[in-house]
Amino acid sequence: MKIYVDNVTGEIVESPDPVAGLYIKSRNGDLVKATLPDGAIGFQIGETAQVQTGGVLQATPHAVKGLTGTASRVSRETFAVFMEPEYHSSMALPEGRTLEDTQCAGAEEWLPSSVRTLRSRWKPKMNFGEFSEATFAAFH
Repeated sequence: MKIYVDNVTGEIVESPDPVAGLYIKSRNGDLVKATLPDGAIGFQIGETAQVQTGGVLQATPHAVKGLTGTASRVSRETFAVFMEPEYHSSMALPEGRTLEDTQCAGAEEWLPSSVRTLRSRWKPKMNFGEFSEATFAAFH
């Protein structure tokens, strides 16, 4: 869910910038603006779910394009809830699934160059804390 707020008046307003918003990288490499109807809620499936489902669920590269120009007096407000396992919880693949099932080379082809592949950060027998640390290290 998102709303736009006029920072001067505090009133909820329509987005003054039609280009601003959430963008995702599609499975064929297209950059797509993600839109949801009013009152809808979207779920972002992250890499933890991707590993723990053996690739049945797939994380999607995404970014938010901010408001520009005169729209800068308006803020985009969102409410995000991050769901993750406990720090020491296992990040094991389900029985019968492989690393190749979890992230195939075809999906990696469309990742932005700044995004490290899942297979470069996740290793069998890692727990969530170890995976988080490997991910932070890969990007910082």
